[in-house]
Amino acid sequence: MNFPWPRRRIRTQLIFFVLVQIAAIFALAGIYLQWQVRHQIEQELARRLVALAQTSAHITQNAVGVDPVRSLLPGDESSRTAKSLRTWLEPVLLSGSLSRLVICDRKRKILFDSRQEQPIGSEYVRLRFDEKEIGRAWSGQAAAAQLFFDAAGQPFKAAYAPLFENEQVAAIIGIEARASGLEAIKETGRVLLSLAGLGLLAAAVSGIVFARQITQPLERLQQAATAIGRGDEQVDLDFKATQEISFLAHTMEQMRAAIAQREQNLRLMLAGVAHEIRNPLGGIELYAGLLEKDAPENLKAQAGKIRTEVRRLENIVRDFLEYARPRAGPPEEVRLLPLLEELRLQTEALHPRVKWSQQIPPQLVVHAGREQLRRIFLNLIRNAIEAMNGEGEIHLVALTLGKHALISIRDNGPGVAAEWSEKIFAPFFTTRAQGSGLGLALVRQLAEQNKGKIELLQTSGESGAHFRLTLPLARPQI
Repeated sequence: MNFPWPRRRIRTQLIFFVLVQIAAIFALAGIYLQWQVRHQIEQELARRLVALAQTSAHITQNAVGVDPVRSLLPGDESSRTAKSLRTWLEPVLLSGSLSRLVICDRKRKILFDSRQEQPIGSEYVRLRFDEKEIGRAWSGQAAAAQLFFDAAGQPFKAAYAPLFENEQVAAIIGIEARASGLEAIKETGRVLLSLAGLGLLAAAVSGIVFARQITQPLERLQQAATAIGRGDEQVDLDFKATQEISFLAHTMEQMRAAIAQREQNLRLMLAGVAHEIRNPLGGIELYAGLLEKDAPENLKAQAGKIRTEVRRLENIVRDFLEYARPRAGPPEEVRLLPLLEELRLQTEALHPRVKWSQQIPPQLVVHAGREQLRRIFLNLIRNAIEAMNGEGEIHLVALTLGKHALISIRDNGPGVAAEWSEKIFAPFFTTRAQGSGLGLALVRQLAEQNKGKIELLQTSGESGAHFRLTLPLARPQI
């Protein structure tokens, strides 16, 4: 069964989760802080402009009078009334960094413009956008308008106040000022970005530490589970962790002990059965030999068949014993070429119709048990010869990849059916009527004991079986 392994590790997910949370908190906090600062600055600017508009209205009413201002006509920009009004309002214009002061009548016609950008009698277009605030001013209440931007993108704010004549609103006065205080919001944004960057860095460091404390015991459990799956007898599950992970580690240790005990019982049973079978087989072979010697000529062939079948049973018993009690030879540096040359000579002597070709680098040295390695190749070669019925070609090719040697063993027999490719390494699985089903299982067992692995390579359009043995190199290849 194939499990959909997650693409990201738990540690990565935890760090990502922490960073996303911190980033979201900083983003929301920054947005709220900027909105709050902007709101406070706008409110303060609105109050100040309203106060200046009311002050300007009071000065105009008491120093110059509303009627003289209303009597100004186009071209009167340099009249005594306009000059006097500009003089009285100059302190207001100089205070608070006002940009413009305008007085208008009900028809939106300009009566006075401090900057003299528009002539008297022309329409003050700005009033079209602030109709609500203008309506409040004509009703006798001062009001501040919404923020607006000029052609250069600079923020401005306006405020309007009524001018009374005989307790009636005769005109309105409007002032404009640049909202320079809002520039502080940009600086605040830059500061917040800097703080957010530092916060994310701190969150990443703390997230890595926090995730490591959680995931390190889980990684130890993963390594232990992998070792148990390989069949390792010594697995370290004694480490500090949380209560839940410690319980899981204890349960895995019990599972490992139970698996090891069951495996040991099975091996003992298999070895015992094989041993009990081997003893009578020896007697049968002995008596079959005597029978073949003393039997008439027409019965000698039948007696020879008995001996042949007995030898086949002995080979099966030998496989049982080797699988049940594999001899773990000490790893050493083994040169592949001499070992395979020796096996080639034996094969050619016993099976002269089998052709042999190999491409093995002379300097290739692997780190493995010599006898176990010999047994691996013997089983693979024997399987290939049996699959080809004693006649065909065997190709051996070796190359290096990183710290490992890759040895391919290929024959030109019928190959392995696709439905059998996942089963051929299982114990007791065989497609031959006279096979024990332990040859490839023993190959996999010995390969794993030497920190290697055996694979069946199924290549589309390729005839025969193709196995690849991976073993650790003894030393770097030049």
